[in-house]
Amino acid sequence: MDKSTAGGLGGGWALIALAIILGGVGFGPYVDVPSVVIVIGGTIAVTAAQFESSDLKRIMPAFKVALNEVKVEPLPELVEKIVFYATEIKKHGVMQIEQKVLQETNPFFREAFQLLVDGTKADVLQPLMELKLEHMEKRHSTMISIFGNIGGTAGAMGMIGTLVGLVAMLANLSDPAAVGPAMAVALLTTLYGALLGTLFAGIAESKLSQKHSKEATACEVIIHGATMIAAEESIGNIKMQLNSILVEVVE
Repeated sequence: MDKSTAGGLGGGWALIALAIILGGVGFGPYVDVPSVVIVIGGTIAVTAAQFESSDLKRIMPAFKVALNEVKVEPLPELVEKIVFYATEIKKHGVMQIEQKVLQETNPFFREAFQLLVDGTKADVLQPLMELKLEHMEKRHSTMISIFGNIGGTAGAMGMIGTLVGLVAMLANLSDPAAVGPAMAVALLTTLYGALLGTLFAGIAESKLSQKHSKEATACEVIIHGATMIAAEESIGNIKMQLNSILVEVVE
């Protein structure tokens, strides 16, 4: 798990636990099975109804990606590597880079430059890699959307639970013993919904979105660089155009 996620997630739950402890009543009153059933069960049911089973199977792997540190090559280093490959090709020919390309750990980079090794022309290479990027973006956007929906659904189920609890409370105003449990359902479902939406789904959605943005930008740089190499652009032009992308990203 990367440090910022660990610190934020752990700190958020720790502060809530501290607030409960300082409240002086312990954790017991904050545990309510009907509230858990409404929020957790309801969120799972609604999410299952909204998405395909093939996408639902990817929720936990995607959550692990959201929590863990994903190493994306910094853009300046990526540009330097592309310029290096372009220089090697200009000096010694495209076969000079074949072994180095096979050792690349980034599959998108490896595939783009393997196309160069295979002699693929620019007008073929660019649409092929752009199509690959498009499919990647669709996969990522689906998972980001799922976590966004989980967050919204959890909040909605919390409100539904609150209404259920209020109805039960109003129906039993003449029975003081029944008012307390009904009020607990009303309040705790809202709490559970907010916690699930904020400290689970919200964090996952934000992290996945940020990581997708970085990866997509890196892929765009790779496509642009590989296409210019295939089009036999000058080293100076390749370097200038790729560096201009870096400036745009920074700004």
